[in-house]
Amino acid sequence: MTIGVHCGNEDSQSYSRKWIEKLQKSGIDVLCLNLLMPDALEKAMKCDGIMCLWEHTPFDKQSARMILYVIENYLHKPVFPDTATAWHYDEKVAQYYLLSSLNASMPETWIFWDIEYALKWTDSVQFPVVFKLSSGAGSSNVLKVKNKKHAIELINKSFRYGIFPYTMNEYKNQTIIPLTTNLMKQTIFRIKDSISYILFGDFPRLRPTWWKPELGYIYFQEFLNNNQYDTRISIIGNRAFGFRRFNRSEDFRASGSGNIDYDPAKIDQRCISEAFKLSKLGRFQSMAYDFLFKNDKPVVCEISYAFADWAVHNCHGFWDDTLTWHETDIWPEDAQVEDFISFVSNNK
Repeated sequence: MTIGVHCGNEDSQSYSRKWIEKLQKSGIDVLCLNLLMPDALEKAMKCDGIMCLWEHTPFDKQSARMILYVIENYLHKPVFPDTATAWHYDEKVAQYYLLSSLNASMPETWIFWDIEYALKWTDSVQFPVVFKLSSGAGSSNVLKVKNKKHAIELINKSFRYGIFPYTMNEYKNQTIIPLTTNLMKQTIFRIKDSISYILFGDFPRLRPTWWKPELGYIYFQEFLNNNQYDTRISIIGNRAFGFRRFNRSEDFRASGSGNIDYDPAKIDQRCISEAFKLSKLGRFQSMAYDFLFKNDKPVVCEISYAFADWAVHNCHGFWDDTLTWHETDIWPEDAQVEDFISFVSNNK
């Protein structure tokens, strides 16, 4: 058996290195390849399966998603992550529709594709609510919307100008194309961009990484008060890894806080059961679920096939689908490789 591993993305090399080590220890031949090269499909044909961790950047979402889709569905090679696992990665709007179809318990969510419907909604909703861009990790692009005025400002930006990811909350200093309600400042920036285009042909000014603006929709979610932490459950095959992430100081957001409690006794097992159920229904190879509580019941806010491997490793054990605890140190990459080898073997 030969497994191809995409080794071209520096940001994902931690995963690819561990995958390669585990594959080789398991007696599997490894072909290190770069799926972004012209010979990618030719090399993929020589493999029995392909593994590629792709990040939540516009570049990876544009390239890796389509390349892996072709390898899986037209070259008929098993891939990790497969389409069912990753088509909705870093797209909260897509995740909402997916989780709704799986009858997942979620906070109330409002997604609008029409500005007039969105503006009319502000007359009836009870504030505060939470605004989110479809993309973003570590609580980026997430705001508490305290009143109607703020909601209308965000709606107008989202439909009329667009919002670049990672230009909000603590990321706002990274703004390249500022979005401001001050008409004079906005006009000055647009004049500068127009002059730059005329002189140098480089309009609009885009960020080197987060160059795709979010435009044409708006996403709001119910604000669930009295949640001091979220519960992250990561499912890989028949293994559930869990920990709690406490909110930032004087903030309602937990993701990216780094304030983690790994005590398995503190994990509400209803979260584990729900995560196992959703992974089975969705046919996910690997999936992390972020749970909050609504009326003392767990609800899923977001999902992600990729996650920080060290956080899962620090769990020092996992539950199986009978909710039996297994005390062990395991890297998520090792679990993913074990499952992938088994799948490829059974489908040769």
